[in-house]
Amino acid sequence: MKKISISTVIISFLSAVIVGSSGFAAYKYLTTDKSMLGSEGDKLASHYGGDNVNVMLTRSENWRQITEEKFLTRPDFAGIDGSTATIPITAELARQFCGASDDTKYRNNYVGSFVNHNKTDVAYENLILGRDNYVEEYDDHERKWNKLEEQVRLVFATPPSEDEYHTAENNGVTLEVEPVALDGFVFITHKDNPVDSLTVQQIRDIYSGRITNWKEIGGRDEKIRAFQRTKNSGSQTAMEELVMQGESMAEAPVAFVAAEMGSLIESVAEYENESAAIGYTYYYYINNLYKNPDIKVISIDGVSPDNENLVSEKYPFTAAYYAVIRSDESQDSVYRRLRDYMLSEEGQEIVRLAGYCPVKG
Repeated sequence: MKKISISTVIISFLSAVIVGSSGFAAYKYLTTDKSMLGSEGDKLASHYGGDNVNVMLTRSENWRQITEEKFLTRPDFAGIDGSTATIPITAELARQFCGASDDTKYRNNYVGSFVNHNKTDVAYENLILGRDNYVEEYDDHERKWNKLEEQVRLVFATPPSEDEYHTAENNGVTLEVEPVALDGFVFITHKDNPVDSLTVQQIRDIYSGRITNWKEIGGRDEKIRAFQRTKNSGSQTAMEELVMQGESMAEAPVAFVAAEMGSLIESVAEYENESAAIGYTYYYYINNLYKNPDIKVISIDGVSPDNENLVSEKYPFTAAYYAVIRSDESQDSVYRRLRDYMLSEEGQEIVRLAGYCPVKG
């Protein structure tokens, strides 16, 4: 009788898993509404960061030194985490407090080496659970980058989601949440879509599934592809709380993502810019961090999300970015001091230099 080796068994097992997964994927593909599937580019990235930012983070043309007392050092920046959309705030703090340069040739003083934002949900987890973050410092002698680690002590992001508040409560943590900048939560579509403005109710009807074709709201006879974001992301939390206000959302376009070898999962697909698509993001992000000439922002009730309309709250979906610390952060902590500083006249001017709308106008 021919002996079967362990390696043969393992290989056979793995092959079966892969074939089974492929069969499942094929089945799902054949039985899924193709109009709800995005292209390969729709698949969710595993993280946010450089790949999602196509504009260099450079200082504004009217940049000037604002800070007088420089109480932040490079290692302190390791304790700052946040969303992708708030990277420019931390970058401007690095310029003001540490003289960071926008020129990549100054390796050890390049502004990017001071910033490590892990996106909204991860940043809140890091803050609540006391996890470490890091920034990098180049050692000229050793010719290598070293990590400077610090527990996350301050987060710049949209407000915590309900799940994140529950996580904090379950871990005996209370969060102090203070708004430091304003932004518009906006809806985007392709520039060739003839629809330029929607009402608040039409947005809710689209995302609840009551409106399914653009012709119902003055557009072409095309099925609406209403994209969503992943649960607990900053923009999804804003969509659920600021826009839908508790109303259930319809199913979103999906993409198949490999979670691990032999395993496929369905995931909400990223926005794909075409005339039938609609998605949502923050005005600062789409206007400054990820510019695309083929994307246009839809006005809401005829109102655009410019700074004047944000401060007056005439734009209905006015949102904010927050500086968030734990309530047990010591009173003499550099991070508590930074949170308070961001609300000062100097701090709000830093917000303005970073390109945002200050909360104080």
